[in-house]
Amino acid sequence: MLQQICKSTQMGQSGIRAVFTGAREPAMKQALASQLREYDAIHHQADRLLRDRGESAQRIPGLVLAASRMGAQMRLARDGSSSKIAEMMIEGNTKGMVKSMRQNRALHALDPKVSNLSNRLLQTELTNIEQMKPFL
Repeated sequence: MLQQICKSTQMGQSGIRAVFTGAREPAMKQALASQLREYDAIHHQADRLLRDRGESAQRIPGLVLAASRMGAQMRLARDGSSSKIAEMMIEGNTKGMVKSMRQNRALHALDPKVSNLSNRLLQTELTNIEQMKPFL
């Protein structure tokens, strides 16, 4: 479960960075920066819990991240509005939520620290969606 949390936060970080420079509205930039900080914090905590268990976080392959970044840039080239950025962010958070919920159901983390962190990630994704709705 910790590996999945690390992967989800890495994808979230990558997605935010891919659209951040295209954001024009200060409020959008502020929301994205806040979301990035939260993903960074969750990733750091998951990585620390993995290290405590003698493991290390698996990195998402660079090719996957590059393809995701290029896809985002292509979508923004057609429509770089705040509405489009919000739509893309909501789509990404929804995908992350689905993966997290499936993982939670499948693994039933016995460690309360892992379970709490997984729930924090889910709550973060829900909050991120709510933050983006006004920009649609």
